[in-house]
Amino acid sequence: MKRELARHLDKIRGTVAEVDRIVSSHPYPGDKRTVMVMGLLSTIIQHHRGMLQLIKSGGTVGPSCALARDIFRGLRYGLWINSCATEEQIAQIEEADEFPFSIPELIRGIEAAYVTDPFFESLRNRWGTQLYKYSRSDIFQLGRWNIDASAELRSDDGEIRDMTTIATLSIVLLAAKFLAGQKYQVDSERIENLAADYASQVS
Repeated sequence: MKRELARHLDKIRGTVAEVDRIVSSHPYPGDKRTVMVMGLLSTIIQHHRGMLQLIKSGGTVGPSCALARDIFRGLRYGLWINSCATEEQIAQIEEADEFPFSIPELIRGIEAAYVTDPFFESLRNRWGTQLYKYSRSDIFQLGRWNIDASAELRSDDGEIRDMTTIATLSIVLLAAKFLAGQKYQVDSERIENLAADYASQVS
């Protein structure tokens, strides 16, 4: 692994550790909406740690891509539950074996809820295309496989940097909007400010 990529991975690990520290510094109510968003946020932070461990261990890229896609999925679910879901829909989620709403439904709701939010809009405008690219299902990744004795997904350091940056910013975005919804505005803004370090990193 090149030194530049290693430094990048250390940086994003530090960013998510700071997000986790800030979020963990507050008490929260026990209502279902809060518990669900907190659960999603905790899960995608764990996925982020696992993704970095896989990349740094020199293993195949496929499992880390799968964890990144789970982070992007968790971001959508978390934003929607945080700001769009009714109490009846939250009850449906709790009772269903899987998320009972389609991705297009979630995206429409999220965009309507955050249309006037400058932080959300800046992230969407800057990284929306890359988010779509890296959140596509496994079948669209098949064309990127090397077919040889050690078949694995092709990936260069730039793609790993982009994917991990977007995964990191997904956690930053969900944590910031969650804290804003909990009326911890100062810490929400502190977390948003962590995104400034990544303004020009994604191609």
